[in-house]
Amino acid sequence: MLRPPWLQGQGDDLGSDLVDTRTKLVGRGIPPRDPSEPVFFPGGPPKHVSAGWVLLLADGDRIAVDGPIVVGRKPFAVEGFPEAKLVTVVDREKTVSKNHAILLPYDGGLFVLDLNSTNGVAVVANRTRKPVTSTEFSPVPDGAVVELGSYLLGVDQVV
Repeated sequence: MLRPPWLQGQGDDLGSDLVDTRTKLVGRGIPPRDPSEPVFFPGGPPKHVSAGWVLLLADGDRIAVDGPIVVGRKPFAVEGFPEAKLVTVVDREKTVSKNHAILLPYDGGLFVLDLNSTNGVAVVANRTRKPVTSTEFSPVPDGAVVELGSYLLGVDQVV
């Protein structure tokens, strides 16, 4: 089981009350998810990744970040990033836009940009929640959760 940075090294017995993969709506008029609430994703090593970044999807899939990635309900190519990998996420509440965000590995780090989504993007790390704009790439630290509407996307750095 992967843990956020503030729970690392606390043993394997965390109790079922700490395990939470449920999402909470963050649409218009509804408050965002509490960033102090731990979020865990299914464990296990990512496949075919020796080093770099990995996206952890809510359904348990792991996506190696070896270049730009566009994430959305029905993603399509983005101007300036024709080679971007398109990653489709299942969001029953439809809080994720067709083209919601782009993630870009650069100089050893990972960055995210909101693609003018309806319900926004935020990076939750170290118990803080930072909204992401559609005008500037925002850094995504190791162990962070990227909120795409009410969909939670885990981020892990593999060394």
